[in-house]
Amino acid sequence: MIEAVAATAKEYGYPQPAGNDARVSFDREAAKVIRGQLDLSWAEAGNRDLWSFLSLVALPHVTMWRFGAGNKERWIATDLTRHTWARLWWQAVVFAGHEHVLAALSESDLNQLLERRSIGGDPRLVREMARAVIELAADSPRRPVIRDVTARLRRYLAFLDVRALTDQQIQDLCRTLTNETVTRLAMVGLKASTHSNLDV
Repeated sequence: MIEAVAATAKEYGYPQPAGNDARVSFDREAAKVIRGQLDLSWAEAGNRDLWSFLSLVALPHVTMWRFGAGNKERWIATDLTRHTWARLWWQAVVFAGHEHVLAALSESDLNQLLERRSIGGDPRLVREMARAVIELAADSPRRPVIRDVTARLRRYLAFLDVRALTDQQIQDLCRTLTNETVTRLAMVGLKASTHSNLDV
């Protein structure tokens, strides 16, 4: 696996510094490699020592290239959703068979979806929320939308068990909440514009 990950990094500029787009593209490819090379159960994937070993002992050179030394969570697996390699394994698992959805997401999008455990712990929910967001019109403000809709969804999850829902029901829920968010943000923008005109 070490050789495969290092070879993938070289495709995106390693060992030379790489821009953000190249590093995110590396993440997408490396996720496939890690998932393919590490045949782990979910319980095994929760072993923090395993991921810390990968970043500190097996792949420190690639970890340094990808994130530098400034953030210890990228090196020491205190939070698996932020660890350099653990997060990629989980992304590959969640989006297996839906890689085009993962490819359309930014790092910020993934943070909103996967670092909220009430959402990130359910692959169906993550996938459908991601799909609803990436299918928005091109002029929709992606970042405000995903921040608002994930907060909206978390409020729903306080009294809704998505495990009891069918795939279609989860899809309908995610699209409904996303549409509500887009409508709300449009109204907020309209009010701000109206107030601005009144002040002129």
